[in-house]
Amino acid sequence: MRRVVVTGVGMVNALGLNKDISFERIVKGESGIKRIESFDVTDFSVQIAGEIMDFNPESVLDPREVKKAHRFIQLGLLAAREALQDSVKDSKESFLNENLEVFSDVGENFGISSAAGIGGLENIQSNSIACYTRGPRRVSPFFIPSALVNMLGGFVSIQHKLKGPNLSSVTACAAGTHAIIEAAKTIMLGCVEKMLVVGAESSICAVGVGGFAAMKALSSSHNDNPQKASRPFDKKRDGFVMGEGAGALVLEEYESAKARGATIYGELCGFGESSDANHITTPAPEGEGAYRAMKQALQMANIRPDYINAHGTSTHYNDLFETQALKKVFNGNVPPVSSTKGQLGHCLGAAGSIEAVISLMAMRSGILPPTINQEESDQECNLDYIPNTAREATINCVMSNSFGFGGTNGVVIFKKCK
Repeated sequence: MRRVVVTGVGMVNALGLNKDISFERIVKGESGIKRIESFDVTDFSVQIAGEIMDFNPESVLDPREVKKAHRFIQLGLLAAREALQDSVKDSKESFLNENLEVFSDVGENFGISSAAGIGGLENIQSNSIACYTRGPRRVSPFFIPSALVNMLGGFVSIQHKLKGPNLSSVTACAAGTHAIIEAAKTIMLGCVEKMLVVGAESSICAVGVGGFAAMKALSSSHNDNPQKASRPFDKKRDGFVMGEGAGALVLEEYESAKARGATIYGELCGFGESSDANHITTPAPEGEGAYRAMKQALQMANIRPDYINAHGTSTHYNDLFETQALKKVFNGNVPPVSSTKGQLGHCLGAAGSIEAVISLMAMRSGILPPTINQEESDQECNLDYIPNTAREATINCVMSNSFGFGGTNGVVIFKKCK
């Protein structure tokens, strides 16, 4: 089986428009959670989210093209561009021209694996309103292609001339991780040499916030103190906080990366997938499905992680059952764990790709990101969650967990490449 390595990463979230600023602020324990500004939340029980405030869509698209792509696609384009540039930055050979298009002799062997949990939800909302209040002729001709999840991969592939497989994962909050796994499988099977993974989400709109709030899934007790709302594994956690953003990774066959002198962030050495087959929203008791996905990934990797980026949503059952699954799979001797959703909110389908990028940057820098808002210990969640303050450490292997509605689970493990 061919080895798969990561040669470039990019991300955008509520703490920054690129990977370096984002990671620096995450390590500092800063929070990007604030009062929602994109629509009037006066009548909403939940009024906070991890919104990105300073993004200009014309930084990634011609002004005439902006209306054709929903915000989740635009954010994905930004992260994808950064990952591709990062992949060739210090290498002996580049595969990009001055327009950031992949050379024609590379393009057919370069695919894309994209991911989102919901896609263009705000466009669905606005066009539905237009249809029922002003008539069907008021529906935008760009509505459908701007809202489809797989159009993230479509826009990215068109912009960068990627002509290999164009795949898409729509598996709720595990989508970003599943996109990594699908890309890795494609390379391992010898279908292509390179795959660009892009997970993106932007669902902070009236129907998105209203829908999750109606499920009682969101934190509703910190509207006046937003930065304290997302508190993974803390005793007083009361729900997750919505976030938006995108994460991107360039996956490459090891020999190809080595031959062009690419900088390697890490090798994807293990992955696992499972289904809870239990409930549409609540994880399986004791994290049984999560346990099987982690066990599968660990058996494939055959190495113990030094750090785990947990799914850690800040909901009661997710944090409890993930803790129980971690204890079981590591026989009680669990490595340091943190959830960066305390800083960014839950970016839904983009979470897995963003958190994979964070995990790789943690391994590269030797810094364990903290779990912020760890103020009161929960006796049932009693692992080392790296509370509140980042920690220097020797990190040779990292694991990232993602679990989604419908009981879908994905786990990836990266190690330093030798």
